[in-house]
Amino acid sequence: MGKETANTTRLKLKLSFKEKKELADLEIEIKKLELEKSELETSISTAGNAYVRLREWSERIQKVMELIDAKTLRWMELSELNQ
Repeated sequence: MGKETANTTRLKLKLSFKEKKELADLEIEIKKLELEKSELETSISTAGNAYVRLREWSERIQKVMELIDAKTLRWMELSELNQ
C-alpha cells in the first residue's frame, strides 16, 4: 500500500502537456515583460517634464511588475512539479 501511495503521488507531480506548454510560454512572457519594464524605466528616466506620459508610464510599469510577479510565481509552481 505504501508503494502505491508513493507512485500515485509521483504521478500527480508530473506536468500535463498543457502545463508543460504553460511553463514554456511563461518563460517567454516573463522575458517580454522584463524587457518592457526596462524600456519603461528608460522612458521614465528621460521624460523630463512630460508629466502626463510619466504618469502613464508609471501606471504601466506597476501593472507590468504585478504581471511579472504573478507569472514568476506560477512558473515556480510548475517548475517544482516538473522536477
